[in-house]
Amino acid sequence: MKDKLFGLIRKSHLLLWAVFVSGLTIFSLTSSPKKNIPRRADTVLMYAVSSASDAISDEMCRYIFTTTTTTVTTTTTTTVSLSPYAVCAPTTYTGDSPNSSFYQDRLTIAGDSLALGLNVYGFIPDIHNIAGESVSIWNLDYFTFDVGGGEMGMIDAVSYVHPQLLYISIGMNDVNMNYPDSYVERYRQVLDEIIRRMPEINIVVAAITPVCSFCDVVRNDIIRDYNAALKKMVEDMDSEQVVFFDVYSVVCDEHLDLREEFSSGDGMHLYIPCYKEILNALFDFLDTTDFRERLGG
Repeated sequence: MKDKLFGLIRKSHLLLWAVFVSGLTIFSLTSSPKKNIPRRADTVLMYAVSSASDAISDEMCRYIFTTTTTTVTTTTTTTVSLSPYAVCAPTTYTGDSPNSSFYQDRLTIAGDSLALGLNVYGFIPDIHNIAGESVSIWNLDYFTFDVGGGEMGMIDAVSYVHPQLLYISIGMNDVNMNYPDSYVERYRQVLDEIIRRMPEINIVVAAITPVCSFCDVVRNDIIRDYNAALKKMVEDMDSEQVVFFDVYSVVCDEHLDLREEFSSGDGMHLYIPCYKEILNALFDFLDTTDFRERLGG
C-alpha cells in the first residue's frame, strides 16, 4: 500500500508537469504573432486538464479506502448503600417463622404508644424506635424524636434511620378527635413523603388495635370504621412496597374486643404476650408477600 501511494504521488507530479508544459505552450501560442496557429489555445488547455484528471481517477480507483468506527459501550452500575442503622438486633427475639429474626433485625416502628410498647419490652432497639405517647395523625407535627441525630419530626427521623422495613401503628388517639376521611388523607401524605425520600423503603401499615369490652374511652365499632378507611387507602395506593396488616383480627376475641389477657390493665394498652402474638403474625404475614426478597433476603 505504501509503495502504491508513493507511485501515485510520483505520477501526480508528472501530470502536474504536463499541465505546466501545456500552459507554457498555450502561452506561446496565444503570444505568437503568426497567423497560422494549428489549433486554438483553449482546446489545448482543456485537453491537458482532461488527460490529467483521467489519469488521477484511474490511479485512485486502484485503491480501496475503508473507515473503521469504534463503538464504546459504557455500563453504569448503581449501588444502593444501606444506612448504618438499617439493621440492628433487638434485646429480645420472638417469632416462630424461619425468617423471624431476619425481619426483626430490620424492623423500625413509628407511631403512638401502642407501637412504643414494642420498644419498651425489648422487641425493637432504641435506634429503630420512632414512636411516642399521645402521638396521632392530627397532632403529628407537634412531636419530635431523637434517634441519635438530635430532635426531629417523625418523617425526618425515619429518613435519618433510613430503614428497609417500617411498621407504622398510629390512630388510637385519632378516633375521638378526627374523622376517617381526614385521618387517611393526612396519613397518605405522610406515607407519600416517606416514599419520596426513600423510594426503596417497604412499609407495613398496621390497623388500629381494639380495646377490651370494659374500656369506655373509645368504641370498637368506630375503630373498625377507621381501619376500613385505612385498608382502602392502602389498596388505592396500589403499591408493592406498602401493605396493610390486619392486626385488629390478630388480637381480638370472638366478640371483636381486645382479649383481656393481652391488656396491660387499662383495656387499651398492650402487654408482652400481645406483642409476641403480633410479631408472630406479622412475620408469618410478611412471608406471604415479596418483602423478604425486596429486603435482600
